[in-house]
Amino acid sequence: MSRHRDVRNINLDDELDDDTLSDGGDEEMTEQEQAELNATFEQVRDVIGDEDTTGISEREIREYLWDCFFKVDQTVEWALGECGAS
Repeated sequence: MSRHRDVRNINLDDELDDDTLSDGGDEEMTEQEQAELNATFEQVRDVIGDEDTTGISEREIREYLWDCFFKVDQTVEWALGECGAS
């Protein structure tokens, strides 16, 4: 019976608010990574055009660049595919 009492008295907020559950998604970019992201973003925009032309926002491009480790060619392929799909 005492186990039931323990389970009933668990504070779920304390249990769920544990840093061990973090996936590391809150990490900040270093200055070097930010500079590389800015440079590669400009390269992608030079190839595909501005947001009015492509319909792809700056945020979407930056997220894709970050996810593929700043690979311009891969991001351009993705962006052109997105333009063709819309």
